[in-house]
Amino acid sequence: MHWTEFLGYAASALVALSLTMGSLVKLRVINLVGAVLFAAYGALLGVWPVLLVNAFIAVVNVVYLVQLLNRRPDYFQLMPMRDRDNPFLRRFLEFHALDVRRFFPGFDLDHLQNPTIVFILRNMVPVGVLVCSPDSPGTLRIDLDYVLPPWRDLRCARYFYREWGPVLADNGFRRFVAHTEAGLHRNYLRRMGYRPDGERGEGWYARPVLGA
Repeated sequence: MHWTEFLGYAASALVALSLTMGSLVKLRVINLVGAVLFAAYGALLGVWPVLLVNAFIAVVNVVYLVQLLNRRPDYFQLMPMRDRDNPFLRRFLEFHALDVRRFFPGFDLDHLQNPTIVFILRNMVPVGVLVCSPDSPGTLRIDLDYVLPPWRDLRCARYFYREWGPVLADNGFRRFVAHTEAGLHRNYLRRMGYRPDGERGEGWYARPVLGA
């Protein structure tokens, strides 16, 4: 196999990978690299349609990346929800039920005792909801930590833990615990400062309310 074929395969893999990215910035960056490699592949083989199309795609990616990186900073806000029967909350959970069950198959809002429910707003748009409930003295169990796919860049979660941590600490809570059997969710918990909780057993993780 000639090395130019490896170049074509690498370009194809990067373009395919870019389509799996939840972050628009990551999608554009990876797609840009793939388009540049494809353009080089076309130039080396003298296939001008491949070169021209991918050169155009690369320019489009650059333009959108500049716009994304120069836009005003996102505005975050937390909106506590006092009533578990709030119509918007119920409709939000119902609409996204299939995706919620991928990561929280046992979540049932009606069976939780004294849940704390907080919507995460990003540029005044509700993009996520977090539900936690008392588990033991000083401990809050994360029952639901759901963010819409386009906004899963960890910024919503980091904002929640940074802003809500002091509020919970003032109310006597010292740590969060969470349980998962999903690999993607496990990686997310680790990135958010959770560590395996050996006392609880397999699949349980814990992190301090304040800090990571």
